[in-house]
Amino acid sequence: MTDLADPTVFTVADIDAAAAALEAEFAGLDDWSARLKHLMDLGRALDGIPPQQRRDQDQVTGCQSQLWLVIERTPAALRIRADSDALIMRGLLALVLRLYDGRPPAAILAHSPAVLDRLAVGRNLAPSRANGVHLIVKRIREAAAAA
Repeated sequence: MTDLADPTVFTVADIDAAAAALEAEFAGLDDWSARLKHLMDLGRALDGIPPQQRRDQDQVTGCQSQLWLVIERTPAALRIRADSDALIMRGLLALVLRLYDGRPPAAILAHSPAVLDRLAVGRNLAPSRANGVHLIVKRIREAAAAA
């Protein structure tokens, strides 16, 4: 188990490594339908947020599906949980969590979320879904800035 109280545990390089791993993972998928299937598989595997723990203040508006985002601060990192009622969106949330969950705020702010667009996610999604991803990232970055 990672010690999140140790600020040296995660760095920007760790986020870069996670981004590179995601790009390599998606590079082997030939077309959008393969990427979509993989996103749905990631969505099925996402722990999410149990319905009884979904609060109105955690809901993110601006996407065609319902989104919830819970960000908790530890002394050295942000712990992030997210969920959606749409399977594709759950997969996109899984990508965001792989990048940012458990990372220190400074590392989050120093990292560009452009990898999500490079995965061809932005080009192939409905504008409201792509907007949902951007809203989630914006909220995470705002929480990192406030930490």
